[in-house]
Amino acid sequence: MIKLLLLIVLFIIFFPIVKMWMLMRRARRNMEDTYNRVRQREQEIYADDKRFGSEVGEYADYEEVRGATRETATESTGPVRTEEQVVDADFEEL
Repeated sequence: MIKLLLLIVLFIIFFPIVKMWMLMRRARRNMEDTYNRVRQREQEIYADDKRFGSEVGEYADYEEVRGATRETATESTGPVRTEEQVVDADFEEL
C-alpha cells in the first residue's frame, strides 16, 4: 500500500517537474541554435568590412568657397561679422 502511494505521489510531483525541465531545456537549446545560426550568417555577410576597393570610383577634389571663413567662438569674442541676407520673397501682412 505504501509503495503504491509512493508511486502515485512520485508521478504526481516528480513527472511534471521532469517534463517541465525537459521543455525548458529544449526551448533553451532551440533559442541558442537560432542565435548561433544568425550570428554565423552575419559573420559570413560582414566578413569583409571594406565595401569598396581603392580602384572603385574616383577622387573628387574640392574647392574652398571664396569669402567663407571658419570662426571659432572663444570667451573673448571680438566684433561679430554680419553678412548680407538673401531675400527671395516679399512679406506682406494680411
